[in-house]
Amino acid sequence: MTIRDIEIESGMTRANIRFYEAEGLLNPERRENGYREYSEDDLEILKRIKLLRALHISLEEIKCLHAGDKTLVDVLEQHLVNLQSEKTDIEQAQKICTIMRNDGAQYQTFNAQRYMDTLERSTSEPVSIPSSDILPEPHIPWRRYFARILDYAVYNALWNVFLALVLNINIYSRSAAGNALDSIAILVILFIAEPILLTLFGTTPGKWVLGIRVTDNEGELLTYESARARTWSVMFRGVGLMLPFFRQYRQWQSYKAKNDGETLDWEYNSAITLKDDKPWRIFAYLGVYASLFGMMYFASEIAEMPKNRGDITVAEFCQNYNRLAKYYGSDTDIYLDEQGNWERNDHLGYVTYMGYQYDPRFVFEETDGIMTGMHFTAYLQDDPEIIKSYFFEEKMILSILAFAGAQEENWLLSNQMDKIVESISQSHFASYQYTIYGVNVTCEVDYTGYTKINMGILWPEDDTESRFTLTFSMQK
Repeated sequence: MTIRDIEIESGMTRANIRFYEAEGLLNPERRENGYREYSEDDLEILKRIKLLRALHISLEEIKCLHAGDKTLVDVLEQHLVNLQSEKTDIEQAQKICTIMRNDGAQYQTFNAQRYMDTLERSTSEPVSIPSSDILPEPHIPWRRYFARILDYAVYNALWNVFLALVLNINIYSRSAAGNALDSIAILVILFIAEPILLTLFGTTPGKWVLGIRVTDNEGELLTYESARARTWSVMFRGVGLMLPFFRQYRQWQSYKAKNDGETLDWEYNSAITLKDDKPWRIFAYLGVYASLFGMMYFASEIAEMPKNRGDITVAEFCQNYNRLAKYYGSDTDIYLDEQGNWERNDHLGYVTYMGYQYDPRFVFEETDGIMTGMHFTAYLQDDPEIIKSYFFEEKMILSILAFAGAQEENWLLSNQMDKIVESISQSHFASYQYTIYGVNVTCEVDYTGYTKINMGILWPEDDTESRFTLTFSMQK
C-alpha cells in the first residue's frame, strides 16, 4: 500500500503516519523509486495505535507495548486506574478498555477494528486520536503562495529576456496571441526547471528567498520522479495551470482543504520545512522582484539598440532598419535590400518592389564606403486620397534610429533618442530640425489644397489643386 492508501484505510492523515514512523512504530519497505510500501501489518499497527491513543493511552506506553517491555493487560490495568479520576468524556473509553481487558487482548494480536466499532456505536462519533500525534509542519499558506508567484515571475523574466535578446521581439507590445504563447512557454519552463531545482537543492528561487525547503518525508532531497510528480500536481490541482479564474478557484479550494486538516495531493510524498521567518526576507523578496523588472527593462533597452554601431555602411544601415522595423511591428512584408532598395517578401523569395507614393526611394551619401547621410522626398499632386502623417513618420523615425542611434555617442540608458522620437510622432506635417549624436536631422513639409485635421490627417479640398511635398534628410 502507498501512503495514500494506508491513510484512507487507517483513517489517519499523512502527518499522523509520518509521526508514528518517526517514533519507530512503523518500518515500511522502500521501493526503487523512493516511495514507501506499507503492509497489512503496518495497517494493523496503525489501527491499534489509533484505538489506544483514542483511549488516552500515552505514546510512551504504546512504545513499551510495541517493544514488548509491557503487556497490554498491565497497561490497561494502570490506565483504568487513571481513568477513574477523569471526567465523563472518557467514560466510553473506560468501557472499551474494560472489554479489551476482559477479552485478554494482546497488543500483537488484538482486533482493533472490533473495539473501534464498539466505541463508535457508543459515542456515535468516529474514533479520533490526540492532535499532538503529528510531526510539526509549518502552516504557511500565504508564504507558499508568494513563493510560487515569485517563481513564476522568475521564469517570466527569463522568457522575456530570451524574446528580447535572442528573438528580437518587443516584449512590451505583445498581441493577445503572443501573450497566450508566453503563458504556455512559462509553464513549460516551470515544468522543466522546478523538478530539477527541487532534486538538486530542495528549493526554488521563490522558496529560497522566503526560507522554504521541500524534502521527502525523511528529510532527504526528492528524487526527480517525485519532484516532477509534485510539480505537475501543484500546477494542475493547486494553481489550475495559472489560468484566470480557474487559478483563483483552485487556490481557494486548496487553502480550505489545508485549513480543514486534509492532505493535499502533492504532499503525500514530500514535506515542507521553514528555515526561519525573519523580516529581512520580505525586503529580499521585494528586491528580487525589482531586479527582475530591471533585468527585463535592460533587455528591452539592448534589443532597441541598432545591431550595427559606429561607422556603418549602407548595407549595415539597411540591416538596422529592417531589424528595428520588425521589432516595432512595422510592415514586415517590405524590406530594404543591401543597396537600400525596397523589396517585398512574397513568401517565395524577395522580389523587387517598385513602391508607391508613400514608400519613397532612399538616397544615400557615402565616403570611402561609410554612410554619411541619407535623404528621401515624397511628392504628391492632385491626389484624391487623404494623407496620414504616420505614412512618413514611421520611415523617418526608423531611419533616425538606424543611423543616428547607431552612433557611438548613443549609450544604453540615454533618453535623447526617445525625446526625438516622441517629438516627431507628434509633429504631424510640421517641419523640424534636430541634431542628435552628431547627426543633423531635417524635415521640410509644404502643402496646398489640403485641410489639416487633428490626429495627423490631411484632407484634400474639393475643386482645388493639391500639392504635397516632404523632404527628409540626415547628415553626419
